[in-house]
Amino acid sequence: MKIKKLSILFVILIGSMLIAGVTIFFTQPRSSDFQAVDGVMDLRHYTFQDQAPIQLDGEWVFIPNKLVDSSTFDSHQSYIVDVPSLWMKYTVDGQPLPAIASGTYRLKILIDDDEEILGIKTSMIRMSNAIYINGKRVGNSGEPAEDSSYAPHNTPYAAYFPSNQQELDLIVHVANFDYAPGGGIIRSIFLGDQHSIAKLREGALFYDLITTAAFLTVFIYFLGSYLYSRLGVEQLYFSLFCFSCALYTLTHGEKFLLALINMDYVPFQKIQMMSSILIGLFLLLYFYTVLHKYMNLQVVRVLCAFGILLLLVMLLPAPINSKFQNINSLYIFTNLIYIFYAELIAIYHRATGILYLALSSLTILLYFIVATLNTHISLELNALPPLLPFICLTMLSLYISHRFADSYLEKGKLTEALLRVDQLKDEFLAKTSHEFRTPLHGIMGISQSMLNTQNTPEQEEKMALIFNIAKRLSYLVNDILDFSKLKENELTLRMTSVDLFSVTHMTVEVLSYTITKNVKIHNHIARGTFVQADEDRLRQILYNLIHNAVTYTNEGKIEIACYEEKEFLVINIQDTGHGIAQEELKNIFGAFQQSEHSIGGTGLGLHITKELVERQGGQIHVTSVVGQGTTFSVKLLKAQHINEDSSPLSIQTYQQPFLTFPYIVEKKGMKKVLIVDDDAVNLKVLIDILEQENYSVIAIDNGQHVFEQLGQHPDIDLLILDIMMPNISGYEICQQVRQSYTSVELPILMLTAAIRPEDMIAAFQSGANDFLHKPLDIIELKTRVRNLVLLKESAETAVTMETAFLQAQIKPHFIYNVLNSILSLSYIDLEQARAMITNFATFLRNSFSFENTNSLVPLNKELDLIQAYVNIHQTRFPSQLYFDIQVDPAATNCVIPPLLLQPLVENALLHGLKTKKEDGKLLIQIEKKQQAVHFIISDNGIGMEKEQCEHLLGDEVGHSQSVGLRNITKRLKKYEHASITINSEMNKGTTLEIVFPFYFNRKE
Repeated sequence: MKIKKLSILFVILIGSMLIAGVTIFFTQPRSSDFQAVDGVMDLRHYTFQDQAPIQLDGEWVFIPNKLVDSSTFDSHQSYIVDVPSLWMKYTVDGQPLPAIASGTYRLKILIDDDEEILGIKTSMIRMSNAIYINGKRVGNSGEPAEDSSYAPHNTPYAAYFPSNQQELDLIVHVANFDYAPGGGIIRSIFLGDQHSIAKLREGALFYDLITTAAFLTVFIYFLGSYLYSRLGVEQLYFSLFCFSCALYTLTHGEKFLLALINMDYVPFQKIQMMSSILIGLFLLLYFYTVLHKYMNLQVVRVLCAFGILLLLVMLLPAPINSKFQNINSLYIFTNLIYIFYAELIAIYHRATGILYLALSSLTILLYFIVATLNTHISLELNALPPLLPFICLTMLSLYISHRFADSYLEKGKLTEALLRVDQLKDEFLAKTSHEFRTPLHGIMGISQSMLNTQNTPEQEEKMALIFNIAKRLSYLVNDILDFSKLKENELTLRMTSVDLFSVTHMTVEVLSYTITKNVKIHNHIARGTFVQADEDRLRQILYNLIHNAVTYTNEGKIEIACYEEKEFLVINIQDTGHGIAQEELKNIFGAFQQSEHSIGGTGLGLHITKELVERQGGQIHVTSVVGQGTTFSVKLLKAQHINEDSSPLSIQTYQQPFLTFPYIVEKKGMKKVLIVDDDAVNLKVLIDILEQENYSVIAIDNGQHVFEQLGQHPDIDLLILDIMMPNISGYEICQQVRQSYTSVELPILMLTAAIRPEDMIAAFQSGANDFLHKPLDIIELKTRVRNLVLLKESAETAVTMETAFLQAQIKPHFIYNVLNSILSLSYIDLEQARAMITNFATFLRNSFSFENTNSLVPLNKELDLIQAYVNIHQTRFPSQLYFDIQVDPAATNCVIPPLLLQPLVENALLHGLKTKKEDGKLLIQIEKKQQAVHFIISDNGIGMEKEQCEHLLGDEVGHSQSVGLRNITKRLKKYEHASITINSEMNKGTTLEIVFPFYFNRKE
């Protein structure tokens, strides 16, 4: 703690001594052997040659508000004034001279009569001036006048003239009508021979140029560094600070900017004043970026806002903005004091590199003090050598370099640590995998030796199963080892004969469920096309390329096709997306490379794809046209035939389970499960597990035989599907099954080794009830199978209850009325009575004969029931009803929920048409539209109010006459995309429309 305090005190002491010393040195009066007295300076006996210029300071004669020449000067009232000085300090008739004024200065200089060329140099005469020697004009800056018509241009200059007289009559016209702080001869005028004056002028210019060059050099360096790396915003602020300092130097002193750029003095003066504000603003921002821990953000924001406000004020006309000159100086001084305060706190906390910042801020503060004194007490800024700017730049540059060096060293240490951790991770994976290998090889060795002994067929089958499972685990261990060898380019691939269509189709199926834009994927690869590849890596390649095409195609299509090229198959994936520019194609497969249309990602996908293709002995190429699309071509070796032993589970012929398909395990009275998998080992494992749980099992190895088994065994309770199968994928089978069976009629459990979330989404979208990853957990499998079987059982119970409820809706008085009608007709028309008995029998038989185990019945069965009911009604009430059914042939082979339409027809006859005086009309229209069937039942009955229609479709319990309609509405809610609507007008009729998914009747 004591050391910190001593450090702070030391910095404060050194800084104070430095500032005080320089201030005292430059503020003390300059010694001079020559001073003007009463408007006369005696320079006789002074040799100008090889001597420093004389400062023409002292008492001058001044005429206020008049610009006169030497011939009329004595006729005006004049005053003795001190030069250099602001004329606001002069007293005229007891009043100070105003800031906005004009005037004439006069000084008589006595010299020896020598024939030589003399020179005169100005520094600051506000705001315009003209110099006359012995009545001859020798130089000017701007054009002075007695009113505001003058032309301001306050620029230092040097003028030369011959000295052929013993007296020089020096007249200086000065005018200021813009600058609020006041005008006059602000800094000394120098007189000397032409060489000394030229040297003085050149020295001043050299000071400005070398300072400007130093600031601009650092500005360009650090700005370029920031633009290149975009790292370290302090570089940007520091470069802008240096630019502001360069601009300040160019607009002060000799004002060299006016020599570089021909511009009016009014905008120049605004740039001049803004440059000092920019210095304070960017200096504050720079120090905040490097010392933000020790500076208050709110204070910095206030100072920045005030600086921006001052910049806006500087854009106002000169008479206004010049009033804020002292505020500008105060703003810079405030920023410097706050920065110095933050540095003291940083020193206390031993911040890195704070010594550089402290020294730089001290030099800036010293430079600022000298500049302020230069303005207010006529101190010459160029009296200082260009040392302070270089000290400041050197300290700040060293600080930034120090920070970057520390950052580089820190990154080096972090890189070494990461490499060590990465190496430890690889070693851990390798060692763990090797540790797994030993017990696995033991299991495989024991099981294989057991296979060579005398065993029962069942024992041999189970030992082969153990061997195959251990072998599969061995492949998993090998995958981990392959991963650890990627960096050494030693990845192992399992090259087999792969069904290209199945892999492509499955990949397309997975991606199709994730596409949310108008992009269609067309797979033109023929079934039975095989390539030599690693199946998992091939799927990864196709997934990357197709997914890439989908990503960069907003609308259009993606075509997947292949063709033979000698011993290769070329797979083309063509899209209609953005396309890739030709200059980007050469780097498209590089790591971390992305196109200009890149939508996120790391740029590694195509690089990995290329590596996988080439490691499998293939090639990949890309062609693209911007605005038309891109085509990726993958060339792989053709497979000459289907490799029956390509599965990693196939070891020897005796190790495969001996199964004939369909493989059936029948257990009477038990739930029945259909399993579909092309892997005999997987099938046998599933069969054994389900058999232990007392399920009847049917196993097949070909997905194309699913519907054959469903037709032969309509009592199947659960379908277990493997997703990846040759010729047809599990997704396709699931979609086809869902065209005939709902998710509660036949639950589907899908199995896959894929672990992507897209695979799970695709499974559910295709109609699966549940999803399991391989390798399977036996307990999880048993639980999910049990839940799905219970789901179907619960659904069947619900259907039974609903059907019984609907059957109970046949009212007793309807039966009595029909029987009475039959009895009456038997006395009048025996044939008609017989027909009515037939229709009544058909109605009763169909009403009570719906299979309670099926939630869907053929459409023709429902139509027979309706026809029987209508016939009975027409017999009882002849010539009161016109009835017709119009059925779309495409809809005749569909299935629907039982008693879906008959209650609606009954309701129309009893409540819509019975009370109608004229003949009634009842029309049923059935039409298939896309994947749905539309049922429209319309009548010309009494109709209903809108409120009554809404009430009938609501959930509230109503009168008994609406129970049938409410039951239908409730049952339709269980089916996806099913709906019912009612449109009715009083005394015009009612139209009901039911939309129900099309389920194909495969049971007939």
